[in-house]
Amino acid sequence: MKKLLTLATGLSVATAAVMLQPTQAQALPAAPATCVYLREISTGQRAVRQIIALNNSNANTDFAVPTGRSFSSYVAKLIPENNSRYTAEVNLKYNDGSSSRAVSRTIEARRFYLYNQPFRPPTNRQPFQINTRITGSRNTAYQVFVLACP
Repeated sequence: MKKLLTLATGLSVATAAVMLQPTQAQALPAAPATCVYLREISTGQRAVRQIIALNNSNANTDFAVPTGRSFSSYVAKLIPENNSRYTAEVNLKYNDGSSSRAVSRTIEARRFYLYNQPFRPPTNRQPFQINTRITGSRNTAYQVFVLACP
């Protein structure tokens, strides 16, 4: 009888551990037909998972805006992995070295809830890069991605 209980307990612990581990390969919500998900500049990934480090030293994630297409609106999407307070900023970088802030907000986030933040460039200029800066409590995690639409 003891072996059966040990085995059952071991299975439930193993199952719980698997269910709590977020995966990088989670499916993104479908993009509207004319929109595209931007790719992070260093990894080429569409969705980027970050764990907030001490002093928010890894808070910035940069997404490349494809050339040859014009986009007039964007949607930054955030999926927090913890119930926590996050501060989200979105900055647009232009090819002349200038930048502009499109979003700055604090979110009292619920775990695994999808937060959408639509925005437009504050100028009529096309950015070449979208920077997301997400800060919060140490060791909290989130996924971020950006959708661009004409």
